[in-house]
Amino acid sequence: MSGEQYLHWHDGVEFDEATQTWRGYIEDNNFRSNKHLTEQTFDDKGDAIVAASRMLSEARKGRPPA
Repeated sequence: MSGEQYLHWHDGVEFDEATQTWRGYIEDNNFRSNKHLTEQTFDDKGDAIVAASRMLSEARKGRPPA
């Protein structure tokens, strides 16, 4: 997928109650089933936000998550 295809995506975070950790994600605005989660989980919500933002930035530069 080219970087331009990620222009209509957003980033966010979700909380896993079982592990009490946060994960960042990027998701297609039009197809909610098209979502990529960060590999790492985080104790701090802010760290997950930064990771999600970086993932979206890299995807928009043509380096999407695997």
